[in-house]
Amino acid sequence: MALNTTSEDVPVPKLRLFFMIVPIILLTEVATFEILMVFPALPKMAAHFQTLNVAWVASIVTLTGAVVLPLAGKAGDRFGKKRVLTVLAAVFLAGSVLCAVTDSFALMLLGRALQGPLVGIVSLSYSLVRDILPRSQVPVALGTVVTGVGMGAVAGPFVAGWLVDSFGYQGVFWFLIVYITLVLPVFLATVPESPVRVRSRMDYLGALLLGVSLTALMVGLGGGAKQGWTSPTTLGLVGVGLVVLFVFVLVEMRSKEPLIDLRLLVGRKFGATVVAVGLISYMMNAHAVSSPTIFQTPPVPGNGYGVGLSALELAVWTFPLGAVAMVAGPLGGHLSRRIGARNVLLAAGLLFLVVQFLGSRLFTEQWQVAITSVIAGFAVGFLHSSNANLLQDALPRRESGVGNGIAGVIALVAAAAGTAVTGSVMAQHVRTVLPGSHTVIYADSAFTSSYLVSGIIGVVGVLVVLVMRHGRQPAQGGLDTEDDAVRDEAVKTA
Repeated sequence: MALNTTSEDVPVPKLRLFFMIVPIILLTEVATFEILMVFPALPKMAAHFQTLNVAWVASIVTLTGAVVLPLAGKAGDRFGKKRVLTVLAAVFLAGSVLCAVTDSFALMLLGRALQGPLVGIVSLSYSLVRDILPRSQVPVALGTVVTGVGMGAVAGPFVAGWLVDSFGYQGVFWFLIVYITLVLPVFLATVPESPVRVRSRMDYLGALLLGVSLTALMVGLGGGAKQGWTSPTTLGLVGVGLVVLFVFVLVEMRSKEPLIDLRLLVGRKFGATVVAVGLISYMMNAHAVSSPTIFQTPPVPGNGYGVGLSALELAVWTFPLGAVAMVAGPLGGHLSRRIGARNVLLAAGLLFLVVQFLGSRLFTEQWQVAITSVIAGFAVGFLHSSNANLLQDALPRRESGVGNGIAGVIALVAAAAGTAVTGSVMAQHVRTVLPGSHTVIYADSAFTSSYLVSGIIGVVGVLVVLVMRHGRQPAQGGLDTEDDAVRDEAVKTA
């Protein structure tokens, strides 16, 4: 039975809060696992499938997530967020099985596409937490949910390193199958359903147009460095993507129940938040694509990088990222309630810029990896906790699901762009491919160029944060307008 979170704001007992939040955290970790556990496996996947397009194994997850998330947000508002999360988890399970058993790169991408919808679980979890907890407990609870990202970042690389070294990349997907099979029943048994319901139609036409647009844009941008940014193929794909995106905007403006409410995007609070978070998220994902290759490539004459770590050794030297993020998430939630979430987001952006600078200097020693991981851990924790609080304080409760879905789309598009463009830039600077192992050896310029691009984009994101007015006051745990009346009415009719 859902909690009656009325305007009286009665706190939830700590034990009950624990049994509600922990299963959400455990399920939320899947979004981290399906990204961070796969990154260390990319070099072996590239060798197994003999492809230079292995970055698509990462970017297709965020791409499909971006397409499905708006529908999932609307479905959560209409049918219940817990119910929608359960369906997405089942689809994720099917995709994991396909990835584990296939020897076809095309089917691997299909399996990853099926995993993609659950990458947006963080956004839906934010809405669920807001719906089932009193307002006073929401800011810190949202920061605590980010602990799932940190926990996944701590355990994921160790587990992935051992699995990849012992069983190949397939071991990662078998782990995901076992994990979701164990966690999902606990989530179903202990987490209450959201009482909030909003009657709305599912905009399938909008989802189709958005999917075509994003796919064309990502494929065009992803192949730009290899085929040439002015090549007919690149310009054609980007042009098709922009035209379909324009049609999507026209359709959404005329729709009574659009997939994405464009009025939210132009709002000073919501719009500024999603743009800033999207630009800063680009840096996070660009670093996640390029850094495993730097760390795992052995020293090669003529290269200024190469630490030569195994997948398991990589986990040892990068685990500070997850450990620090576990602390920085709740700390960011606490700071958001004290000094404003905008200031926490600003700190995240500045820390990610430091990470880009350090990465562009290349790495040859393990201690350099550890220091960068600590800085990135603070940046990741602050980014997610500030984003969660900024979004909730920008949205009325009745638009929480769809609003968080829209924000998730922007973040996922930024992530897809970060992985696709970074992989494309790196592919333009290949020195050689080692015979036998098919290991790709990149030139130094592959990384200096990719970090330069992500750094420039990150600077724009920081500038947006500096001028935005939203979030300078302490976080409230949700927009305080007609929320209480809407919430109470929803509880009565649920």
